[in-house]
Amino acid sequence: MKPGPRILVVDDDPGVLKALRGLLSDEGFTAIEARSTAEATRVLDAPEGPPAMMLLDLRMPGETGLEFLARLPRPLPVPVVVLSGEASPSEAAQALKLGATDFVEKPPSPERLLTALRNALALGALQEERERLLDALSRPGHLVGDSPAMEALRRLITRVAPSDTAVLITGETGTGKERVARALHLASGRKGRLVAVNCAAIPSTLLESELFGHEKGAFSGAHSRRAGRIEQAHGGTLFLDEIGDMPLELQAKLLRVLETREVERLGGSAPVPVDARVLAATHQELARAVKDGRFRQDLFFRLNVMPLHIPPLRERPEDLLPLARAFAAEFAGREVPLTLAPGGEVALRAYPWPGNVRELRNVIERLNLLRGDGPLVLGPEAVSGTLAAPTPKRASVGEKSYREHVEDFERELIRAALQEGESIAGAARLLQVDRGNLYRRIKALGLPVS
Repeated sequence: MKPGPRILVVDDDPGVLKALRGLLSDEGFTAIEARSTAEATRVLDAPEGPPAMMLLDLRMPGETGLEFLARLPRPLPVPVVVLSGEASPSEAAQALKLGATDFVEKPPSPERLLTALRNALALGALQEERERLLDALSRPGHLVGDSPAMEALRRLITRVAPSDTAVLITGETGTGKERVARALHLASGRKGRLVAVNCAAIPSTLLESELFGHEKGAFSGAHSRRAGRIEQAHGGTLFLDEIGDMPLELQAKLLRVLETREVERLGGSAPVPVDARVLAATHQELARAVKDGRFRQDLFFRLNVMPLHIPPLRERPEDLLPLARAFAAEFAGREVPLTLAPGGEVALRAYPWPGNVRELRNVIERLNLLRGDGPLVLGPEAVSGTLAAPTPKRASVGEKSYREHVEDFERELIRAALQEGESIAGAARLLQVDRGNLYRRIKALGLPVS
């Protein structure tokens, strides 16, 4: 008979362990017992992998269940249901805030406990499926695009991924740098997880604790030990997004971690060994930032061992349709394919896509929201709407006005339609406009009339 899901029970009371072992066994589960958080840590880190979930007592001698929960990596390695007969409402709320899926009072009724266990297992299964789907979409073979640049990028990922070499991913905002980082991690074969940190999104006052972690009492509000993101990436990959926004003082500390492969928590005295592959990304020109004194030269050289650049979408028009179809499948479902209206592909290629892949994704998402029960149709008006959305800005010295930007797009759209349609009549059919109106717009925009 196949053994049931393994459940780690962490409690210092032998009587409670015995009762829970019997209950779980009767319901087809396999109980793994731990009488302290230290024993629980060994079970979670065992070679056979973590259990399906954990039952955790909050009140134990030494490190409490709440402290143990606080120092586990995020997201939690397994679903956690907490148990206690003495916990205050604030402790129960804190446990749930730290990621526990449920709180059960002691002594638990079998029905209440089994309901909590089954809900936690179901949630864990959903989270695993979500991660599996996200990982599958991020594999090198799922980096969507038919352009030579994307083909070269996929080949480079396949070659570079198995090494521990640091990679610096560059490209404009919205080009997909995090997706490339995830693809590198998945193809690396590392057993740990990918831990991403957006250095621009976390206030500088909090970034140090977020990266390096802290010991209990290291500063006001540090009520328990907490492993930082670097430590959480042990055995896996650390992805530092927007590394160019990291403060200089933290750059020095990060460089030391990369050189020693050790991290020291705030308030700590003993360094913690860390084995993590480091990927960094930025939309900035770090070489210029080094010259301007905003980025350390030694850290730049340490991160830029393998530079990997993602070109903007306007430089790889072959990827527009494959990406649009992939987003249509994501939002509308594969049973509702993307349909191109006359002039739709022309509009895609004519628009410069300053927001890159992210902007194209937004266009397809908007189309899906507006389509009702009909097909998902991409026409020129869907693309031109991306320029119509912002509020017009008054032109400043050396800067084009809003109207000039719109006219630039219209000019490129008509030029592309004339090329594909081979005449004004053909362009009018593609753009679904009256031939006379199109002729007047051609003259108004200063385009040659043939």
